[in-house]
Amino acid sequence: MERAAGREATATAGAPAIDHAVTVGGSAANVVPADRGYEADLPDLDRILADPAEPALYFQPIVDLQRGVIAGYEALARFHTHPTHSPDRIFAAADRRGLASELEARVLTAALAARDHLPDRCFLAVNVLPHLLDSAAVTAVWRDADLRQVVLELNEAVDLDNTVGLTAIASELRNRGAFLAMDDVGSGYAGLRQLARVRPDFVKLDRSLVENVDDDQVKIALTELVGNFASRLNGWVIAEGVERVDELAMLVGLGVPLGQGFLLGRPARSWQQLDPGVARRIRALSERSNRAASVESLMERVQVSVGDSGRCAMSADCPSCPMRPAAAHGESADGPDDDQPADRATIIVSNRCRPVALHLAAGPGGGTDPRRVPTTLFARPEESVTEVARRAMTRARASRFDPVIIVTEMGRPLGLVRMERLMLRLAEMST
Repeated sequence: MERAAGREATATAGAPAIDHAVTVGGSAANVVPADRGYEADLPDLDRILADPAEPALYFQPIVDLQRGVIAGYEALARFHTHPTHSPDRIFAAADRRGLASELEARVLTAALAARDHLPDRCFLAVNVLPHLLDSAAVTAVWRDADLRQVVLELNEAVDLDNTVGLTAIASELRNRGAFLAMDDVGSGYAGLRQLARVRPDFVKLDRSLVENVDDDQVKIALTELVGNFASRLNGWVIAEGVERVDELAMLVGLGVPLGQGFLLGRPARSWQQLDPGVARRIRALSERSNRAASVESLMERVQVSVGDSGRCAMSADCPSCPMRPAAAHGESADGPDDDQPADRATIIVSNRCRPVALHLAAGPGGGTDPRRVPTTLFARPEESVTEVARRAMTRARASRFDPVIIVTEMGRPLGLVRMERLMLRLAEMST
């Protein structure tokens, strides 16, 4: 969803009236206007469903606020037969009539088709109503689909406690390769509770917190709170509704990794590029705010193994994969590596190339017995040493000194950083 959509529609002749993401629930679904003309102004759902081209998808960039590049896109639905009706109102009306699952299935089907043409190293986010994930029409789309590079956004306004089997469905979706996002976090009292239940890979910071965040200490504190909470879940924060340069500067300074909004790019039918001026501004802001060296400078390459998951399900020439996963324990991403030191670690990945465990040569007290530990902390290569160290030291005592796994935007392993190197760098920076 984007703020100021009404202004955009008014200024653009012939354009659809509202640039809204496909989302419904909470006030959007339940508030009924009191005016008597409400019923007459309802969307013609029969006409919409009879048109196979409805809805059409537009794509808005989601931007990396550290590197100044596009990390992904959000698919936004527009109904050209009803240009004066916002998509959230159309979905609300369809949900009341029990027809929303067919519309959701159309959007998801179109999003999967668009995903196949994504630019390299990008993801595609699409809103899905949690209570429709197990409906027959929607399930038929995702049950046997390859969901890699797809982020399914769950609207926070929906009461997740009433969504039967959501945890099991989320596990199935992740097994198909999908990522999960919680949308509009911060707009309701239940946000953190729902975050704890879903454990999303992405957290979308509600625009109400982003608006004028540069001049509001409460919003700054809440943004930091959501960021810290998400980082403990190994999730990435996306700030939506970024419209002003001062908001952008504050978000970059706070270390928010991803942003979305009219300042960064408006919705379009094609995969648009980031404006070079905006990209330069982001990089300049990032360089000024990131006084500490990035954790990438401490990263070591490691072996990768599919462990107990069997054969890797990725194609060997997948352009988004930074390493070719090894076929078994003891074989590196580049083939057998007998000359590597005995203490070299191995990252165990699932059959979707997600890190699930570490195979370490020795325990923290020394010795030669190997040990296998679960993954407890992921970081992106551009994160600062101080931020990663802070996150690492808030882990449980038993795992506090385990290595940190460095991953791509899509969660695939690049290497790891050992805590002793991290602590030494912090000591160097303090002198």
